[in-house]
Amino acid sequence: MRRYIIGTAGHIDHGKTALVRALTGIDADRLPEEKARGITIDLGFAHLEEGDARIGFVDAPGHERFVRNMLAGAGGLDAILLVVAADEGVKPQTREHFAIARLLGLSRGLVALTKVDRVAPELREVVSLEVREFLAGSFLENAPILPVSARTGEGIDELRRALLDVAVAGQREREERPLRLPIDRAFSIAGFGSVVTGSLVSGSVAAEQRVEILPEGAPARVRRVEVHGREVPRAQAGERTSVNLAGVDLASLRRGQTVATPGAMRPSRRLLVRLELLADAQGLKSGATVTFHHFASEAAARVRLPERDFLDPGKSAPALLTLAIPAAAVAGDRFVLRRPSPPATIGGGEVLDAEPPRRIAPEDLEVFQAGGARERLMRRIARRAEGASLDDLSRQEWLKPDEVRNLLESPEKSGELVALSGGRFYIAAPRLAELGEQIRALVQKELRDRPGATGAPRAVVLEKLFSHFDAKLAEEAIGRLAAGGTIEVRGEEVRLPGGGSLPAGDQKLAEKIASRFDEGGLEPPSPGEIVQAFGAKQKIVEGLIAFLAKERRLAKLPGGFYISQKAVDEAIARLRATGLKSFSVPEFKEKFGLTRRIAIPLLEHLDEKKVTRRAGDRRELI
Repeated sequence: MRRYIIGTAGHIDHGKTALVRALTGIDADRLPEEKARGITIDLGFAHLEEGDARIGFVDAPGHERFVRNMLAGAGGLDAILLVVAADEGVKPQTREHFAIARLLGLSRGLVALTKVDRVAPELREVVSLEVREFLAGSFLENAPILPVSARTGEGIDELRRALLDVAVAGQREREERPLRLPIDRAFSIAGFGSVVTGSLVSGSVAAEQRVEILPEGAPARVRRVEVHGREVPRAQAGERTSVNLAGVDLASLRRGQTVATPGAMRPSRRLLVRLELLADAQGLKSGATVTFHHFASEAAARVRLPERDFLDPGKSAPALLTLAIPAAAVAGDRFVLRRPSPPATIGGGEVLDAEPPRRIAPEDLEVFQAGGARERLMRRIARRAEGASLDDLSRQEWLKPDEVRNLLESPEKSGELVALSGGRFYIAAPRLAELGEQIRALVQKELRDRPGATGAPRAVVLEKLFSHFDAKLAEEAIGRLAAGGTIEVRGEEVRLPGGGSLPAGDQKLAEKIASRFDEGGLEPPSPGEIVQAFGAKQKIVEGLIAFLAKERRLAKLPGGFYISQKAVDEAIARLRATGLKSFSVPEFKEKFGLTRRIAIPLLEHLDEKKVTRRAGDRRELI
């Protein structure tokens, strides 16, 4: 089924609501005040179904005082029905409504020349020429201008057929995106509770589905779904939809919020945009305050122009918008800007980045203005020191994960990107290489500052260089660098390739220290005795002793004692040769001629190495 939403646009009293009623049989004016005054004040809704087409109509108010209401329903439209009265022609709100349609990026629609029963055929032709001139150069320049009369029914069938023929591209693609339903009405129904309505921009929504209300992020559950007043199991993108929500109070719901798939969007107060001013608007200073309209939401915004101080009418430029209220926006969204006082539409444009950094780099402006999706993804990854996750990239570009993977496949194969965590995370290859050089510099510093060191402890590398990384991703990045030969990982130590050996002078002293410990056997020398014996500095001796322990030439006992590993191995062999199944500490001391100072730490060391185990006040051989 083809599902799409058409909005009316045009000057007040040009017959928009009457035309919708003639097409659908539904009076879109729902407020008592509208019926009493005979004008549309707020959004009205109707529908038309025929064959495989289901059209939802959003009837917009035409009075200049209610443009903000018109904007609340314009964001979710697929096409426009521009209404011009034959007895009045193009009027101010015709121009403003159509300017809004252009700013919102609409590319499909029709023109209805209404009230033709009131004018002579010659005047019809004159007004049609005026409308055609007005539309020259726009997306409707070749659209049919259909003469109609809601009062007599003239041309209504032809208009209905033309509307049914309006094709909507990308329907399936929109349905496969996450749920996104901007709220334009919120009310309560007795026995059901809170209900919201809106034009379903993307995805689908079904009963029992879990959703969140943005920008607050409040969780909710869908109780019931209706399309055009009928309960349905599921509503699809392109349909006017009513959703009955559980878990959320009516007091917390309002026009401008969005019902969304949990986690699909991240509301932001900062947006990098491409801003276009209307040719008949006043110029805009950097720092000016405007009103930002995005789907059904409205917020005060401050405009900053990174490249200039002033934007002339009819010109476009990148801009950074800072919003008073977070917007649930994604890249590619369209928006409209209005002057707060006196109120008037001055421009609009496209969201380039809904999560821009605080400092906009020239590369951001260049890539996000002119680059394609791949270039934008690459820039997003490059500007984050820790890389970017697939989920973040999908959300930021409003793409499916598989689409992101496909776009990044080529730069990954060419070596521009490195994929980690099975393709769930990307880091720029130059950034990974930079990390490799930083690790090498850290290892070299450790070698200079710690005598006897052969590298840097892995924990130190992680703390100093990978504090912003997920722990698993940090380990994987280090592994990639080691696999590429930039560094070497040995146990809990990170080394330079081919590292692990000491300078010749240190190596010679280390051998002397190892020999002295071997000679001491189970009565090892203290570091102070080594210092006196060889005339070396205390720090160097301590570093070399730690190196020998790492190389398993010495064993470190509880309490900080070091002892010859050779002596420990010989003691274990002698202990096993005795045939004893268990022994006490005094028996052990007597057997090996040890003092309690050495015997207790040595036995605790043997317990740790699973040679012995404690059983009361005795030890058992394992």
